[in-house]
Amino acid sequence: MTLTTGPASHDPAVDFPELAPHARTTVRLHPRRGTPGPRDSHIGGPLWWPAGEPWSLCAEHRDVNGRQQGPYPLVAVAQLTAVDFPEIRFPEGTDLVQLLWCPEWHEQPHPEGWGQACRLVWRRAGDVIEALVAQPDPDAHWDRDLDMIPAACVLHPERLTEYPWREELPAGLADRHTAWLEERGLVDDVSTVPGCKLGGSMSWGVTDMPETMECGECRASLELFLQFDTYEYELDGCDGRPPDRFRPLEERGLEPRSEEGRAAREPVGMTVGRGGHAGLFVCSADPRHPASFFTQ
Repeated sequence: MTLTTGPASHDPAVDFPELAPHARTTVRLHPRRGTPGPRDSHIGGPLWWPAGEPWSLCAEHRDVNGRQQGPYPLVAVAQLTAVDFPEIRFPEGTDLVQLLWCPEWHEQPHPEGWGQACRLVWRRAGDVIEALVAQPDPDAHWDRDLDMIPAACVLHPERLTEYPWREELPAGLADRHTAWLEERGLVDDVSTVPGCKLGGSMSWGVTDMPETMECGECRASLELFLQFDTYEYELDGCDGRPPDRFRPLEERGLEPRSEEGRAAREPVGMTVGRGGHAGLFVCSADPRHPASFFTQ
């Protein structure tokens, strides 16, 4: 299945040529509910996990009296392959990355991060001789009310150009560009791309972007690796309003409030933060350094 984002109403680099060098490529993952295989790129499906390797656990849980609880198995969140996503800078000797997290909220390696305790596993798919078949069932260990257990989704990647959030731009350019967008009502149309995506830039509309986005281990800059979003696009296209640009062209015939329409708009079935989005940021020098989650 191909899913296509609607064209932008305007290219701001036409009016601001100095913005062009800041353009970035992001990959909309377009997750849609399905049955991915253990070797596929996906969100929420089974991982290509070695049968002899212990599953990752979270031991940072205590009851109201401070007594240790758990450890509990982490939730399988995403798996991406080098074949599907050549944009990823895989560490030497690896071609598969897996994301697991604890669905409860935790402090992060970055002092201003907040969200799920994440673990990225980088491996070579060919090293997995026998895969773990009976993987931990999140429903057996976690309450679905935690809202951060993803539904199994297949991916339909689409490459797009976006421009960074204003706090990532030089101050003078950011002020002029933001004012220009606001005057024309284009902020949500030509800035950062919403939904689940790989790379690019994240919007910081709830909190300001931290002044320092550095790896705590080596001080290299942090960069957005994966963004997770409660919604893939805004609920426009009703009551005579035009469809939101980010509602795929192929799905504009769906009734937005139907079961099928809701599944397209909320495919991963997670409520991120208070219905917003979050980004997992990794070290630009070595993605194996501890990553931090920032919830908006």
